[in-house]
Amino acid sequence: MTLRTALWAMAAALLLSVTACGPVSVSLETEGTQTQRDPDEWVNQQFSGERWGGPDVHRAAGEIGPGSDGGLEFTPEKAGWYDIGMVCEGASSITVTVAAADDELGTGSTDCGSAVTTTMELPASKVSIAAEGTGSGMWAVAIALAEAPQP
Repeated sequence: MTLRTALWAMAAALLLSVTACGPVSVSLETEGTQTQRDPDEWVNQQFSGERWGGPDVHRAAGEIGPGSDGGLEFTPEKAGWYDIGMVCEGASSITVTVAAADDELGTGSTDCGSAVTTTMELPASKVSIAAEGTGSGMWAVAIALAEAPQP
């Protein structure tokens, strides 16, 4: 599996998890203290800016932890290349899987802490992104139409 495919899959999985969670508060434990955070607010902070703030960006955020099911399903406006940004906090890592029409397009993992962006070619049919994490925390994914990568 190429690095691009692995990162794309990771981004897709992360996105799927975020959408299903909806706008609920998430508890994060940090050094013995517990903090309530709104996933929608958090994802906006993680992906602020022109690229990720547009109306055609598909974004989702949610909780990582036992019993957390989440993700994102969307239909791209058109087939082509998309930037997929992923980030997680609180957990040690996240695994993202991207699928379309019951075919897995890719899977990848990343450590939590800083945002990761990859580019992936998506079909113009329903795309599902699922995320699973190690530990507990939050994850977020943002997908935006991009230009094809240069060789």
